[in-house]
Amino acid sequence: MGYSKERERENKALKALLKGDSVEKRVMVGYEGDKQESGDKIDKLSDIMKDARMPMFCPKCERVMKIKLDNKMWLLYNHCFDCQIQIENKLRIKGKYSEYEEEKVKNNKKAYIKDMLNGIQEWKEKTKTMEKMESVGVQTPEVAKEKWNVNSDHINKMADDAEKFLKEQLSELD
Repeated sequence: MGYSKERERENKALKALLKGDSVEKRVMVGYEGDKQESGDKIDKLSDIMKDARMPMFCPKCERVMKIKLDNKMWLLYNHCFDCQIQIENKLRIKGKYSEYEEEKVKNNKKAYIKDMLNGIQEWKEKTKTMEKMESVGVQTPEVAKEKWNVNSDHINKMADDAEKFLKEQLSELD
């Protein structure tokens, strides 16, 4: 081990303690870094992650949230699994659980249909230009451009029919 002044000071202090002598008192001061008026620096993602991360305690019942189901219920309802069980139990006692369940299923169907409609719209935008740029070449980089000949009228008609059907399904759910 190498020589250090701190190690030498520690050895002197230990010898003094063993002899019964008094030891020099020292105060350690930590590094604080750049000072700000408002305190610690806050990262841009801190606020975003604070909302996305499950807290330690449930905001409703103040129990510890530590199981996997608590995380799932936090992301869906902003409370713990036990609180969700209590809510659903109260609905069952009142006889309103079947309505609640039907509403949840209906909302899930609506979300799925809206997602499908968005997918069709994105697909229509992408297929306006039926060409693809692809990187080829082993030794030297090259770019190949592929074009496809498609019956765009037929494809657009199929997409329009699908959109019409999905919009009818959505209006039935409303």
